[in-house]
Amino acid sequence: MVGKAPPTELVCVEHAFVTPWSRGPLRTESGPQRWVRGAVHDGDGVLVPQSQRVWNGNKKEPVPADPEQVKMSRRAQRLSGTWLYAGHWSTHFGHFLLETLPNLWPDPDEYAAGLSGVIAHRPIRGPVPPGDDRIRLHHPTLPPWQQQLMDLVGYGAVELGVVHSRPVRVERLVVPSRPVVLKRRAGPAAVRVWRRISEAVGDRGSESRVYLSRSRFHAGNHGPGRVRTDEAQDARLDAVFTDAGFRVVHPETLPITEQIELVRGVRVLAGLSGSALHLSAFAEPGTRVLTVEDRRALGKPMPAQTMVDEACGHHSMFVRSDDDGLARTLAGLDE
Repeated sequence: MVGKAPPTELVCVEHAFVTPWSRGPLRTESGPQRWVRGAVHDGDGVLVPQSQRVWNGNKKEPVPADPEQVKMSRRAQRLSGTWLYAGHWSTHFGHFLLETLPNLWPDPDEYAAGLSGVIAHRPIRGPVPPGDDRIRLHHPTLPPWQQQLMDLVGYGAVELGVVHSRPVRVERLVVPSRPVVLKRRAGPAAVRVWRRISEAVGDRGSESRVYLSRSRFHAGNHGPGRVRTDEAQDARLDAVFTDAGFRVVHPETLPITEQIELVRGVRVLAGLSGSALHLSAFAEPGTRVLTVEDRRALGKPMPAQTMVDEACGHHSMFVRSDDDGLARTLAGLDE
């Protein structure tokens, strides 16, 4: 984790103007290669800085290119009432846990009752749907895991609107600052959201050691970068962790509430770097989290996982995936 998280801020913007989402290339030799736009501006068209996503400076990541002031279109769709801005609405499990949910840190007991809805921009990544320039405010049907997380965080009963390439005018928009800079830092507000969800689940699993296997996930996903171990290595890891007394779990086969219950009760949580292990955000402080080496995390853990574990007060450990070293590490956990 680099630097200290800035204090959280909550800005109420009257007659807000939510600009369209757009992206494009940058002509640079070694710096960021893309730009992205989509933010909140006030009634005079002035940028609300809290609405921008802060990037970590990696050349593969885009930079925000929102102007300080915009001319507001009279053709913008209009929303009445009070809405909460949630940043970018990710449909990816890991990014939703680490980036979208933390933006919902305002207390739902205070805000949800009088709220007309939650509004967000479309995901930064992913293909642009055909005809995207004609999409007005989109009201998606959420998959069960996402709806359940919204229920648990306290905002599941309100309307959701996702901005694509058309602007929106909002009578009153509550804009929280973003407590996470991915791969860099997660502030206390993010941790409070994860704890709020964990406590809303309530129940705890009975397993003290859990390994989040990716063998079934990898078997069905062969896209570039998605499969970071082969079938033989997955089978070997499942066997090694079983022999060490771990319950081997395929998290994608369980409802999200059961996944959270499972990690709430563990003393040791293990897995490969990636979305599944980000479930450690819901584990109790002091949980030991083992990140297992794979093709993407060679010699060190992925920074997003390190960010989560440091913020949540976990005891993290990076373990090599070779047979002898891994077996020795697991055998010594109770020493």
